[in-house]
Amino acid sequence: MKFRAIWSLRINSNSKGFWIPVLSYRRRLSLNSFFSRGPKYSEETIKEALNALRDGVILIDKNNKIIWSNENASKWLNLNDPFSQENIRAYFPTSEFDEFLSQSDQNSSLEAISPLNKSIFLSLQIIPLGETEKILVLRDITTPIRLEKVRTDFAANASHELRSPLTVIAGYIELMVEDESIPNNWKKPIEDLAKQSERMKSVLSDLLVLFQLESESRITDEEIVDLQAIVMAVRKDCMLAKKPPKEFKVDFKDSAVILGDEVKIQSIVNNIVENALRYCDKDGEISVNWFIDKAGGHLSIKDNGIGMEEKHLNRITERFYRIDKGRSRKLGGTGLGLAIVKYALQAHEATLEIKSELGIGSEFICHFPVSRIQIEQ
Repeated sequence: MKFRAIWSLRINSNSKGFWIPVLSYRRRLSLNSFFSRGPKYSEETIKEALNALRDGVILIDKNNKIIWSNENASKWLNLNDPFSQENIRAYFPTSEFDEFLSQSDQNSSLEAISPLNKSIFLSLQIIPLGETEKILVLRDITTPIRLEKVRTDFAANASHELRSPLTVIAGYIELMVEDESIPNNWKKPIEDLAKQSERMKSVLSDLLVLFQLESESRITDEEIVDLQAIVMAVRKDCMLAKKPPKEFKVDFKDSAVILGDEVKIQSIVNNIVENALRYCDKDGEISVNWFIDKAGGHLSIKDNGIGMEEKHLNRITERFYRIDKGRSRKLGGTGLGLAIVKYALQAHEATLEIKSELGIGSEFICHFPVSRIQIEQ
């Protein structure tokens, strides 16, 4: 399921006292009990204030029926009656919305399309209200979505256009590196050019992979994937690297057969292991573990590298985000690996959990849903 925290509406105990009379005025709740310490407002004033909001606001009961909706919500859902008593699920008939409706995380939001106008994109947020009722807040995010698509399309097209000339340039540089007639004082600069051209090719390659992942919200061609075979192949390559880890442990407690895209899953494992290898020293240790429980399948990739502070954990999967820019460039990498991991996991309805401690190491845990796990008989 795809959740993205686009915005957040926070409520404290005092503000809930405001929302209850605001949204339940049809039930003739006593306003005095909620505003005994502040100014008195009429129900009509509160209604006008809610209708003036740019956001849509809907109050739903324990059966997910609409108790009341403001003007914007009524417009986006084509509600003729703000007290329609219709089930909100009828307007968003997807399993993602059903799951979103049942969760209680106020910091999560779900993107959806307006039932009335397919060109309008909405961000939805659920706010619990008392023991049985909920507030559904809708925000029009059409403009930022379109701007993001324009930006992404431009970057993708630019990457495609740059790939061919860069390949030609890299080819000529490679010929110069192999040319023994090149003066000695030119060899070091040419080698540097070769390294930088290879880095640029890697960045463009990762960008194109990332753009493709961003454009594919779901996997189109599913297949049975042997995760353990992928991990063992990555381990073999890792131990043959110029600076292999001192130890690479693999422990699969359960069958590791996943329904998904083999190329994407291989990319997930590759990028996390490469990241671990990059930040480990000569005594580096990498361990990969897999187990299954009632929540799904869990792949843990742990290292004893330099680790990172907690403040970086929420941003480490952003494109080109670097904790130490100088050190990261020196160690190599494009700054896109973990972003690729995040989107590849999202395509499998999976999530990424990151644990890290500075000077101790990091652990990346991929949580695959039950629907993706194939139990061998």
